[in-house]
Amino acid sequence: MINAPTKATLSEPATASDRFPPGGGETGELIRSFNWSATPLGRADQWSQSLKTCIQILLSSAQPMLLCWGNENIFIYNDACRELLGNRHPLSMGQPAATVWPALWSTPEAAVITPQLRLLRPDGSCYQFDGMPVKDDTGDTGALFIGVSLHNGKAPTFVKTDLSNFTRTLLEQLDPVIREAGLTLVINLGIVSEDVYIDRDIWEQILLSLLTNALSYTLQGGVAVRLSQEDNQVILSIADTGIGIPPGLLSEINAALQGPPRSRGGLTVANEGILLHGGELQISSIPGEGSTVTISIPVGHAHLPAAEVVHHAVPVHKAYHGYLPQMTSAIRMCHGKLLQQHTGSHYQQLLEALPAAVYTCDKEGHVLLYNTAAVSLWGRTPVAGVDMWCGSWKIYESDGITPIDPDSCPMAEAIKGGTPVRGKVIMIERPDGSRRIIQPYPDPIFDSAGNLQGAVNMLVDITDQKSAEEYVSKLAAIVEFSDDAIVSKTLDGIITSWNPGAERLFGYTAEEMKGEAITRIIPADRLDEESRIIEQLRAGNRVDHFETKRVTKDGQLLDISLTISPVKDLHGNIIGASKIARDITQQKRLFQALQESESKYMQLAVKLEAIVEQRTKELVEANFYLEKSNRELEQFAYVTSHDLQEPLRKIHTFAGMLFNVNKDILSDTSRMYIEKVMQSAKRMSLLISELLDYSRLVHVKDPFVETDLNEILKNVMTDFEVLISQHDVTITANELPRLTVSPLQMNQLFHNLIGNAIKFLSPGRKPRINIYAESLSAADLAAFPDLEKGRDYCTITVADNGIGFDQIYADKIFQIFQRLNDRTVYEGTGIGLALCNKIVLNHKGGIYATGVPDKGAVFKVILPM
Repeated sequence: MINAPTKATLSEPATASDRFPPGGGETGELIRSFNWSATPLGRADQWSQSLKTCIQILLSSAQPMLLCWGNENIFIYNDACRELLGNRHPLSMGQPAATVWPALWSTPEAAVITPQLRLLRPDGSCYQFDGMPVKDDTGDTGALFIGVSLHNGKAPTFVKTDLSNFTRTLLEQLDPVIREAGLTLVINLGIVSEDVYIDRDIWEQILLSLLTNALSYTLQGGVAVRLSQEDNQVILSIADTGIGIPPGLLSEINAALQGPPRSRGGLTVANEGILLHGGELQISSIPGEGSTVTISIPVGHAHLPAAEVVHHAVPVHKAYHGYLPQMTSAIRMCHGKLLQQHTGSHYQQLLEALPAAVYTCDKEGHVLLYNTAAVSLWGRTPVAGVDMWCGSWKIYESDGITPIDPDSCPMAEAIKGGTPVRGKVIMIERPDGSRRIIQPYPDPIFDSAGNLQGAVNMLVDITDQKSAEEYVSKLAAIVEFSDDAIVSKTLDGIITSWNPGAERLFGYTAEEMKGEAITRIIPADRLDEESRIIEQLRAGNRVDHFETKRVTKDGQLLDISLTISPVKDLHGNIIGASKIARDITQQKRLFQALQESESKYMQLAVKLEAIVEQRTKELVEANFYLEKSNRELEQFAYVTSHDLQEPLRKIHTFAGMLFNVNKDILSDTSRMYIEKVMQSAKRMSLLISELLDYSRLVHVKDPFVETDLNEILKNVMTDFEVLISQHDVTITANELPRLTVSPLQMNQLFHNLIGNAIKFLSPGRKPRINIYAESLSAADLAAFPDLEKGRDYCTITVADNGIGFDQIYADKIFQIFQRLNDRTVYEGTGIGLALCNKIVLNHKGGIYATGVPDKGAVFKVILPM
């Protein structure tokens, strides 16, 4: 708002009765000396409390503040405004707004449409005053304006800006403001392809100022912000669904937009900033439907002063000039004023003064007024004139399950039936999912002619009451059906309640014990316990699990565990005690028996400890001899491998020499005997060798390393290369896995399995051997209880089409020295498969075989992955 000359003069000095308010410096003295009785405000000692409070606030503030009061908008300001007003001070004090700033207050509606003032000083500095509507109970109205410095007169700085992103960043800050106002902000920001140069501070002030104006006068619906580019112009429009601007006032505002800079105010403040950008501002409005403000500025920078254009990159700031808190306050106050104008302030104040949730509806069921307590109860703010019947999010019957249509809620019943509704209990659900139990009291409202105007409803939250009733009911059920004795008494020891559990435990009925002293059930030698218990209760302490004895009606002495708590009245005073008595006689007996049993067990434990110690000593000794035996066995193995093999080699060698030297003179019988000696020596040597291999596996110390079984198989097949060729054996082998195993033992395993398959081939068909690997399934794993559960295993299969075997010998073939075939036909010692079994066990796996006579045999080796 630009200063304008005024011809106002000071009035006559005030009377002594007008010496209000105290303090305030020069302007405070000016207010006290002013002859207010000559103004529409009247004598100062007759001012309303609201007006006096506003004046005290502005006089105690170091920030520029001014007040416009009453229908004439009489100006009152503080010391901080003196310098800003310049030659307007002191002539502006007590003058009507239309006299001080005629361009702004030329119509009564202007005070509502303009929530801000701008004060431009000759040096170019600018102050913005954000207004808050004020109203008191006498009907006087006004606005209290708080000043905030905007800039200090420095020249604008126009920088290249991504206008879409910059505007979006500003609008994102408005989310809490929009939500508090209960409105919707719609943003449609297109891409601006050309370079746009703006003064970011001024653009920020323009945008937030126009949005404040739009949001302040929009009670429902929202505001839409749209940014687009049309040719070489960037278009920004702000449209609201507010109360709109009357045609007369709109004409004056548009005329002010065309006037000289020092006569503009209100919405024209935005126009001033737009003009700096070489743009235009246009306003259109329909009363009751809303207004639209359209801003257009050119792209590029040719239209701007070259000295004020910055071409290098400038970071985007987020200042907002502390505008948002004031923006929220201004919108809230403006909404309040508009609602008061539509519904009447006295009625709204009455609703707010009530602690219970209260709201009103018109005769069609539209929610009109509601107080803060109702909003808190509902958990949401309804839209006045839009929400129907009730502000609750969801309504249920008292069971919390059966939903109630809003058209059938108690408020709807009262309005449709024209009679109050009583005795109904409902449950409401808030948007956050929490629920409350409500007792509604809707009453229809009639005018003086008896016509229905609507209804008022008071909602009483009885959730806590219902919870308390349920708690008391549950507590009573617990006391009634408890197996423990539950007794209450006064601090003098007089019994006031006696539950069925006490009747069963002590044998006295409630009628016999109520009003009697608790000492009736206390043994004579324990009467002093009662005084100590009462002393603890008076101190507010609880007695937990106090073990004592009590006497029943028939004179039986019981072991009792007592828990006693103090009972307090509504003021916190201790007035009695609640006692829970539990019979622990049986427990005591059991505990005593347990102690006796424990003593016996301790004696037994000592004996067992001695026995264990003796057994341990014997095991240590046995282990010593076992280790000695193992060493001797190893020595025996050495002797066997060396000393026994040597004579056999000599027998075989000399028998061969004897045969070769004398073969021509030997009889057939002699030759046969010598050949049998050589064969027996050879077989004995092989038997000793394989027996040694088997015995070494008992104490195997071979390292387990990751081994490629394909290499092992390749080496074994090389060893059998001559036999394979002689018997024309076909061997097929799939890819085998890499496992952590003993390579030497795996070589022995494959050597024995493949050797057996070649040895026991069928003469009636071409021999075939298949070797492959596969993962062991969970079902197959369950069939081997000795394998470790939860571990992965693979199965290596060696299948042949040889002579096979009867399945009844499937387990026997893995035993040492067990043979199924004639030694004269098939060579062997009967150790090979036993050796395979030992190797697999060393690897924590398993082996099994299946066979069919004259069909073949299948050997499956299971090894851990």
